[in-house]
Amino acid sequence: MSGPVNIRTLAAGTRVVLASGAEAEIVSNPHDGVWLFARYLPAEGDPAGAGEEEMIFAQDVVEVRG
Repeated sequence: MSGPVNIRTLAAGTRVVLASGAEAEIVSNPHDGVWLFARYLPAEGDPAGAGEEEMIFAQDVVEVRG
């Protein structure tokens, strides 16, 4: 695992990996350094949460996919 991700710099459309292993796409970023609004992407073997939008806490973001 790398160091912390600076979520203030992430734009809408950026894909991120969460501590849970889920992948999400940023819908909007209030640039407060604490929260992101994101949509879960389909996961292999677990499509149930795909498309759901949720607030994501900064510490849950472990990787930026681009």
